[in-house]
Formats: sequence, structure tokens, C-alpha cells
Amino acid sequence: MNRASEDLSPRRREILAAATTVLAQQGNRGLTHRAVDREAGLPEGSSSAYYRSRGALLGALGDFVADRLAADVEALGGRLASCPGDHERAVAEVSKLFSRWLDQPDLLAARLELTVAATRDDDLKERFALWREDLVAMVDAVLAGAGKEGGASARTLVAALDGVLLASLLLPPRRRRTFVSESVEQLLSGLGQTPS
Repeated sequence: MNRASEDLSPRRREILAAATTVLAQQGNRGLTHRAVDREAGLPEGSSSAYYRSRGALLGALGDFVADRLAADVEALGGRLASCPGDHERAVAEVSKLFSRWLDQPDLLAARLELTVAATRDDDLKERFALWREDLVAMVDAVLAGAGKEGGASARTLVAALDGVLLASLLLPPRRRRTFVSESVEQLLSGLGQTPS
């Protein structure tokens, strides 16, 4: 997977980490260069020196957030590929990843904000479509390795797991992990079964 954020300077990473927090906490309308500078503790005008327009900042942020999540998903795919068909381990590994993401609610909230913004921004939509296709391909490969049907099932599973993450953010923090574990168990248990 080609990662746009691999070669970022420390300052750009700092700016994009601050932008992640601003977007998560203030929403798309709150994402301004000034708000990012304030969050990062940088002099006013710093982020606009690196990302001249709001569109450039939003695009770079889309890559930054997607790359952070994609690296985790790619690592998960490697772990799951090493144990095809091991349902219990698959549930445990996916639940562990989701639990780690729940410890970073700003990252998840920023990704959700970016997904909504992508419905109105073709450039962002293209970036997220590529990220999602890579994600579906990885899930498809894991399903095939486990002898399960991929294709549409992989797309459906990705969409359903996305919904689990979104729903978990609406729960009190103490209930999130249990909800995620139970939901992942239900979703993965249903793979390959046909309704009667």
C-alpha cells in the first residue's frame, strides 16, 4: 500500500495531528488554519505555510487519517492470514484493533467527518474510495484464505464493521469494548452461513 503520509516532515505530522483533533472536536466547519495553529501551539500562519488552502489541508488530512488506519488494517490482515480459519483468533484480533481505535476517539471521529466531507468533495471521495478498495481487498484475501466467500461479503463486512465503530462512539466509554467484541463475534460468526 502506498502511503502518502510516509514522507511527512515532523512539522507536517504535527500540523496534521492537530488538524485531526480540531476536525474531531469541532467538525468540518471548525477546521481552519487558525484553529489548527492554535491546537498545535504554533504561531498563526504556520499551517497555511505548509497547506496553502483549506482544500490542501483537508486533502492532506484525509491521507494522514486513512494512512494511520490503513497501517493498522494491513498489520491485522497479516496476522489473520497467518491463521486462516481460526475464528476465535479472528474475533480477538479484530476486537483488539477496534479497542485500540476506541482509545483514539479523535482519529475515528475525524475519519467519520472526512467520510461525510467526501460526499461533497470529489478529490477526497477518490482518496477514500482507494483506501476503502484496499481495505476490501485485504478482507477479501483473508476470507478467501479461510475458505469463505469473498467479494460482496467482504464489502458487506467492511460496511458492517464500520457501523459497529460508529455505533460504539455513541455509547458510554465503559460499554464500548463489550459492544465491539459482541458485535464482531456476531458478524464474523455469520460469514459463510446461508439463511435457512
